[in-house]
Amino acid sequence: MVIKAYNSNWTRGKYLLVLVCIVSAFLFTACNPAKRLESGQHLLTKNNIIYRPLQQEKPQKSNLINNKITAIPGGEIAKLELPPELTVAQLSAYIKQKPNTKILGLIPLHLLVYNLVDPEKMNEKRVLKDKKIDAKNSKIAEENKIRIQQGKSPKSYKSKEPKAFSGEWVRSVGESPVAFDSVYMAGSVDQIKRYLHTKGYFDAKVTDSVAINGKYAEAFYILRTGKPYIIDKVTYQIDDSTLAGIVYKDSVNSLINIGNDYDEDILKNERDRLTGVLKNDGYYAFSKEYIYYDYDTNASTKKVELVIGIKKFAYVDPVKTDSVIETLHHKYFIRNVIIQMGYNPAESYYTATDTTFTNGYIITYPHTLPVYHPRSILSKIYIKPGEMFEALNVENTYTGLSQLKAFRYVNIRWVVSQDSNRLDCYIQLMPNTKLSLALESVLNETGGDWGVQGDVLYQDNNLLKGAEVLQVKFRMAWEAQTLIEDNSSSNVSKGLTLNTFDLGPDISLSVPRPLNVFGSIPINPAVANPLTAFRITGDYQDQPSYQRYIITGSYGYDWNCWKHDHMNITLFEVNYVDAINSQLFIDDIIKTNNFFLLNSFTTHVITDARVTWIFNNQALAKLKNFNYVKISAECSGLVFLHAIDHFTSQTDNILSHPYSHYVKGDIDWRPSIVLSKDDKLAFRVLVGAGIPVLNDAGHELPFDKSYWAGGSNDIRAWTARTLGPGASGQSFSFAQVGDVKIELSQEYRLNVIKFFGLGFFFDEGNIWLLNSNPSVPHGEFQASGKYSFYNEFAVGTGMGFRFDFTYFVFRLDFGLPLVDPSKPDSWTFRQIHTTAAFDKIVVNIGIGFPF
Repeated sequence: MVIKAYNSNWTRGKYLLVLVCIVSAFLFTACNPAKRLESGQHLLTKNNIIYRPLQQEKPQKSNLINNKITAIPGGEIAKLELPPELTVAQLSAYIKQKPNTKILGLIPLHLLVYNLVDPEKMNEKRVLKDKKIDAKNSKIAEENKIRIQQGKSPKSYKSKEPKAFSGEWVRSVGESPVAFDSVYMAGSVDQIKRYLHTKGYFDAKVTDSVAINGKYAEAFYILRTGKPYIIDKVTYQIDDSTLAGIVYKDSVNSLINIGNDYDEDILKNERDRLTGVLKNDGYYAFSKEYIYYDYDTNASTKKVELVIGIKKFAYVDPVKTDSVIETLHHKYFIRNVIIQMGYNPAESYYTATDTTFTNGYIITYPHTLPVYHPRSILSKIYIKPGEMFEALNVENTYTGLSQLKAFRYVNIRWVVSQDSNRLDCYIQLMPNTKLSLALESVLNETGGDWGVQGDVLYQDNNLLKGAEVLQVKFRMAWEAQTLIEDNSSSNVSKGLTLNTFDLGPDISLSVPRPLNVFGSIPINPAVANPLTAFRITGDYQDQPSYQRYIITGSYGYDWNCWKHDHMNITLFEVNYVDAINSQLFIDDIIKTNNFFLLNSFTTHVITDARVTWIFNNQALAKLKNFNYVKISAECSGLVFLHAIDHFTSQTDNILSHPYSHYVKGDIDWRPSIVLSKDDKLAFRVLVGAGIPVLNDAGHELPFDKSYWAGGSNDIRAWTARTLGPGASGQSFSFAQVGDVKIELSQEYRLNVIKFFGLGFFFDEGNIWLLNSNPSVPHGEFQASGKYSFYNEFAVGTGMGFRFDFTYFVFRLDFGLPLVDPSKPDSWTFRQIHTTAAFDKIVVNIGIGFPF
């Protein structure tokens, strides 16, 4: 959607005046962050950790800050050092009292929102409101007595909960002022000192100081870390000779090394690692609490002698309950593995009516005959009867069974035999609903084009009794696509008109095991949990300029590589496209001199194979930086179809239909920097290229595989498919496409209140053709010269609103173009001033975040 306004200085000035008035009114009413503090309180504005880095000659803090510190002389501050292995972020985590949240570290927005409400007036209104509610509730109580006597249901009472946008509600979404507290400061000093001790700085000293300026307070924590203590000697104290042999044998993998700094985090990790080693060697009852550390420090040499000990197995004497018996740790072996099908955790008892024995496993059923092939379940179970207990096998079994959509509940319970070191394993499985039918209606958004979609979804979670999932979806959608009504780039039509109709089935089958190909790929199925996927889709597209019928079939695999890695291989995909076009539309395509684009809107075939690797280490429950990386590569028609050409004596045709030859690769990197629980910085770097090969008739990618730019998930200052290629100003009635794409995005995301947030962004990039085309001047990719690719970057900026409705995020972004590569001298100040006009703001509606 393009916002159009009168192109006049008064119109632009009016918008600016309104914006300035709104911002000024807000700052005027809440410009004093400390105005809600009580007498004698001071607003904590900043925590400073004072030190001097080892490689920095001058003090880390200025003389102005030195003068604020009263605890020690400024000359000593210049000598303070912070070792490189310690960071301010690590130490700040142990400061108990944090200042109010600030946007970009400058504006305490949440505090300003809180201060908008006068507490005295709010309490007065609250008292009056409560009196009115109490009076109404008293009347309701009297009415309810009569209604109950008459056998009627009682009326509900009025709630005293604050309504949205009331004074109490505004305060609840804001943030109360943080008043400086010396008790918290003393506690923080102690916490930082303890943390430094855990890192080997046993001689560290931490002092504090505070600078008071009117109603504001600035806290200082002064660190004298000294040198860390070094591990000089490591000895083991293990009374159990069997355990000692295992630990000594595995000591080559130890995380604790002589000569390293003493670090309790490493000691904890080593204790967890040793526990895992022993539990994977049969010691079911072993836990990390049996491992302890002792150390002796030498203050003169700054060295530590470390003792790693393992205590004996301890249990309460069954006769004398006030005493504990210590004995050697025992290895445990698995006696029976009982698979309890149809288990319901909500029921008190599980009663089996049928039992089968398969490959040493006991499978029980409570009500009905078996509905799963045993081999499909047993292929995900790595706990085997008669073998030694291994914790890794338990973890892999959990993972394998949990990934099957056939079960909604998976639990593994162990029972120890009273007279031996034998274990009975109970694998409890609650089946999912086998058949389901659902109707869905969604607000759809694709590359800036929005629409409505209705789906009928049928799903079978156990099609062939092997936990195979069949999903049949019938889709019907209407979309408001961007249309360019003539060859003028200024005549872009995009509104609320649903001008495109989409209809078709989508049938997929997922098999939770590898078929054929995985026999030749060296992967561990316990870790990878491979999946075979088949899919067939049909799609009928009806737009004012054309109609297309598309049939797609694919066959491929999915599996997990490591903890954060996922791999997908599409071994074969074929797309058959049949099109009916208007003559005006065909004439427009002919003007582009693009052979493959013309074929994209006639009957043709696209075949390809694709490999995709995805890395994602985002931890939703943790405030830590994360990365998302997606690398994909695909090729089309290079071997199989070229061989068909040879035997059928046809050139680039399948049964008289043209097909494509190309290779294509993409890299999509999305790093995120988490600043606090309420704000973060998100970035995106996208680079992709497709190269046509083995074809003499054309030099471009098929339309469906080409790149485009603009839209709500792309460069948001341009509508979808209207940017580029290169510096070309040409526009056609279908879209602007290219063979190469580079996109860069930076976005600051701020959560203002519980369900509302803001985003401020810059987007840069463009698309290009690999080969020159006289119909698209300056559209080709060039590495140098006046029309080099870096001189043809489009640049846009803007801001947006985010509405979080728990299940989805509704997004409204306003994009303003700054640099338009189709304009001459696009990077000059004069041209940027002309391009960045308020009547060129683009409004993007999106579902979810753009990246």
